[in-house]
Amino acid sequence: MRLFYTAAYSIGFRPWELMVTLPIRDQISALFDREEAKRKPPFGQALDLGCGTGHWAVNLAVRGWRVTAIDIVGKALRAACKRVRDADVDVRVIQGDVTALRSAGVGSGFPFLLDLGAIHGMKEHERLAVGREVTAVAASDATLLMGAGAQNSVPARNLSQRHRGSVSDWTVIAEDPCDVTDAPRSVWKADPRFYRLRRD
Repeated sequence: MRLFYTAAYSIGFRPWELMVTLPIRDQISALFDREEAKRKPPFGQALDLGCGTGHWAVNLAVRGWRVTAIDIVGKALRAACKRVRDADVDVRVIQGDVTALRSAGVGSGFPFLLDLGAIHGMKEHERLAVGREVTAVAASDATLLMGAGAQNSVPARNLSQRHRGSVSDWTVIAEDPCDVTDAPRSVWKADPRFYRLRRD
């Protein structure tokens, strides 16, 4: 996946960033509202897995989270750093592999983790590694908001089964179909969904 994303950013192919221009962005905002409903700002630490150019990391920081954002692609992270500076918010941006969060130095104790598509296309051994790493850096009662296509990837409702012990401490507590209004046909064909998982 590293090679794919590096190549995609180098030629400007970033269809996943359409989310910020489509109605799905309002759905994501509502999902953030749900996460914050029983908290008072500052909300605590949030980890954005595969942050890309940093749109959602900055969005969370503006809302009152202390955000750490990680991605493996240098070009994406340079754009993320510029976005952080332009927004005048405090986001810790790290270049590293989401399959090795601890080695990347992201820290630990995150009550909220966000994955809007970084994991779902990975190979099984990579997903297993991400599952172990996410569990290791999450707070004991953390939630993970994940976006995944239900047909051609790994729906979070099956994570416990597919990832075996790596995420056995997580339970799916909500599943919401993504708002695919105005999205390309390839997106709605994948039947994308948002899953909210709680660490037991």
